Amino acid sequence: MSLKSVIIAGAACALVASSAEAAGRFVNGSFEDGFTGWVYDEEQVHNPGEANHLAESGEVDQSYGPVDGTYIATIQANFTDTPVVLSQTFTTEGGLFSGSAAFLGEDFLPWNDSGYVRLYRLGDGGVSATSFDDGDGYEQLFYADIAGVGDWGYTPWTRFSIRLGAGTYRVEAGVIDRNDDRETSLLILDDFAMAVPEPGAWALMLTGFFGLGAALRRRRAALA
Repeated sequence: MSLKSVIIAGAACALVASSAEAAGRFVNGSFEDGFTGWVYDEEQVHNPGEANHLAESGEVDQSYGPVDGTYIATIQANFTDTPVVLSQTFTTEGGLFSGSAAFLGEDFLPWNDSGYVRLYRLGDGGVSATSFDDGDGYEQLFYADIAGVGDWGYTPWTRFSIRLGAGTYRVEAGVIDRNDDRETSLLILDDFAMAVPEPGAWALMLTGFFGLGAALRRRRAALA
């Protein structure tokens, strides 16, 4: 590799790093700053320090503290057959997107409440229906319902992750109350993150490129 090639490669990395820095990055994934960066219904979405699942008797039978930090997000299924949604749109140069969710079922069959976390890839015309393999236009990162957890059942905190290419995405978390509006299930969320190379990592990569170039020059000089 010539010195010119090394410099070009380094400049390309610096350009990518610069464009990533300028992008609308994913923010406030642990809800430590309330719902800054998120779109939500303030009457149905809340930001407590913990959440409790209630058994059919009304007594607490499972408690959930934060996975990260001090706060979590809770979404209440108060609209019959209509999802209550919390979402954020972000742009990334690529990396690992992850988060944690749990479903707290507060109903019984045949009223099959459900909760989910989905990821959409957005194109110039909006949501691209061919972005992901399931054919629905989104990737299902988390899903639970009463049929799966049982009457008055719940899940533990469940971790999910997906590796993304460069692009613009929308993460959407929702919970749906099926057929009635009496027993209202919860979806709880925490520790969402979009992991991308930090500035220090870019600097290390550039150092590696220049070091490789210097080593190649020394090798050519030794062989001359």
